[in-house]
Amino acid sequence: MLARRTKVRRPGRNPDVCWKTNRVPSAMSPSSWKLFPALLLLAAPAAADCHGPDRDTAAGRPRVGLVLSGGGARGLAHIGLLEVLEREGLRVDCVAGTSMGAAIGALWASGYPAAGIAEIVRSLDWQQVFSGKRVRALVPLALRIDDVSPALRVGIEGLTPRLPASRSSDYRLNRLLFRFLSAPGLAAGQDFDRLPRPFRAVATDLATGVRVVLSRGSLAHAVRASMSTPVTLPVTVLDGRQLVDGGLTDNVPVDLARSMGADVVIVSDTSAPAQVPDEYRDVLGIGVQVLDVLSHPLQTSDAQAGDLVVQAALGRHRWDDYSDPDAVIAAGREAARAALPRLRALVPGSAAPAAAAPTACGVVRAVVVRGARQISEGTVRAALGLEEGAAFDLRRALRGLDRVWALGLFESVWLDAQPEADGAQMVVDLRETPRLFVELGGASNEADHVGSFVRLRVRNAFGHAERAEVELDGGIREYGARAGVTAGGFGYGRWPIGLFARGLALREEPRLFVNGDDVGRARFTRAIVDGGLHLGFGPDMLVQAGLAVGRIESAPRPGLGLPSGTDAHRVLHGTLAWDRLDDRDLPLSGVALTVAGERSLTGLGAARDYWRSRATARAALSLGRSFVVEGAALLGLSGREVPVYDLFRIGGPDFLPGRPRDEQWARQVLGLSLAPAYDVRGIRIAIHGGIGNAWRDRSRVSLSDRRSGAGVRVTHRSVLGLVSVDAGVDDRGHGALYFSVGHRPRDGGP
Repeated sequence: MLARRTKVRRPGRNPDVCWKTNRVPSAMSPSSWKLFPALLLLAAPAAADCHGPDRDTAAGRPRVGLVLSGGGARGLAHIGLLEVLEREGLRVDCVAGTSMGAAIGALWASGYPAAGIAEIVRSLDWQQVFSGKRVRALVPLALRIDDVSPALRVGIEGLTPRLPASRSSDYRLNRLLFRFLSAPGLAAGQDFDRLPRPFRAVATDLATGVRVVLSRGSLAHAVRASMSTPVTLPVTVLDGRQLVDGGLTDNVPVDLARSMGADVVIVSDTSAPAQVPDEYRDVLGIGVQVLDVLSHPLQTSDAQAGDLVVQAALGRHRWDDYSDPDAVIAAGREAARAALPRLRALVPGSAAPAAAAPTACGVVRAVVVRGARQISEGTVRAALGLEEGAAFDLRRALRGLDRVWALGLFESVWLDAQPEADGAQMVVDLRETPRLFVELGGASNEADHVGSFVRLRVRNAFGHAERAEVELDGGIREYGARAGVTAGGFGYGRWPIGLFARGLALREEPRLFVNGDDVGRARFTRAIVDGGLHLGFGPDMLVQAGLAVGRIESAPRPGLGLPSGTDAHRVLHGTLAWDRLDDRDLPLSGVALTVAGERSLTGLGAARDYWRSRATARAALSLGRSFVVEGAALLGLSGREVPVYDLFRIGGPDFLPGRPRDEQWARQVLGLSLAPAYDVRGIRIAIHGGIGNAWRDRSRVSLSDRRSGAGVRVTHRSVLGLVSVDAGVDDRGHGALYFSVGHRPRDGGP
């Protein structure tokens, strides 16, 4: 990805043998930084030698090699060159690539046409590829129901903080590689010379700084190694070596193509130009510049050693700018068209049609799990869901891979397919996170000012993805301590039934309103232990039942007129939850439903005889690329002697825009809201309306007796959590301004 012109290493060594290397001084190059987003293109397989077996090169016709450089987003211009080569019928006998060039080259060498590669590029969500975000609907509901996400998480090993292995996650990248490259790699028998076009990828040995040429083994893994940007992505381990981005040692591997037997070498060079001072004023920019400077004398090849160098007119287009891939591809196409006379002169003859990329087939002969040190191998196998002896199903394998990642126990997950007789051996490589994490979070809004928590969370407490935690909460609305254990009930494997146990000692001070006026804060102190069973029906449905025992004190508060005293708390409760929302904060699709009920048990000593039931619903529907409609509903019903601390609460900004948060306390509540929204540059702008009310008696619950309001909301996801500003007005002309930042409060639902 470097635009530096450095010394040329003439051919003569033999890098086309797997792992054959040429030693150079170790260094870290910015090319590795610049190619990191491009990694997404990994979605493709590799190729074979120009002089590989069964090649039908006509006698006397020069063998043609194609070299594709690294360059990050700039490397998308390679696709434009490939389009021209295909349209003109110009034959290429072998391909060598580095980083982004390895990704695109592997796809093309495996039989993917240029148009198909362009479609892959357009289909990628570049902002999400390195987020490591789990598919929310696949996270077991037992682990996410009413969970609160932290703003900061630090792993602990022993008594020492453990820094993450990289800045970004490689999970989605690995998934893309497996999706597109596993079948071509298997069809070639893991020999890149047997691909439709022979192929080589370049990586760097992190320990020695040696260039590593990859010609055999897992095609997906080879491309992944070539794109392993130091710091940005985890290193790739192959045959005991820790490999990083090939751009550190050979960003334009011209001599590699010649060693593959190429008489004529065509180079597509998309290396990024040197940064200007304005581009290295922050930490990342300075780091990239340092790598550029250090790597300048260490490159082992030069684009000018090729017989024809095609350079797209990309100007100062950044290596990390994927905002307009079509424009970059078009620049590559125009550069190739300008070079057509020279191309036709160098590449005589026409190309035979390349074989189409194969699809996966065969039988799963074995499933191997590697790297499971703390987690039970059986738990991983149950989540993966691949059965030995069953026909291989790519979609099922990807779904199982998503479930393994959704457990949240791994820094990196890799799925690979290795050839076996009449089938494949599936190999899962894991890199586990620490068991213990310290988590910090907080929230603030116009009503309760600020609140925060610090949590010690043990993930995988006993080897089967159990979760144990202790949390300290502080804030104006509530403060105290919580603790809990959740085990099993994940919805797959032999034991869908699990258990939970939790306890809290918490003081709550919610605001009380009379005729719309804030008259002060009530004070309730809860000391409760709770335990029970849950049953998972897949990762998105959960049935839960338990018994809560403790006491609740209502403190006297002058001027509020609330009853005071201490009640014995004995409650049998149950919950049915179904959650398919793709995101808890800013959903684009899905539905979440929760129905919960509880009954006090006076026979066990409960001070009050009452029951409550509560149903909540949220839904989101995407109406195109940027439009989404969100909806929510709340219904609370109760009977008998409901204590004041267990009354339902309803208010703005969702159900009663223009009214204070949780303004109305009552035994019965009903609320509905609808919010069409538009997403632009990471910001969601919504116009929302709500209706609802609160009643003492169930017989009076009716939408005919309702209050309503409307408002405008602007929401943005930040490192501190969701940031939201909302203005609303109700049907009586009362207005309110709301703001909030941080985690969503617990609401008893998904």
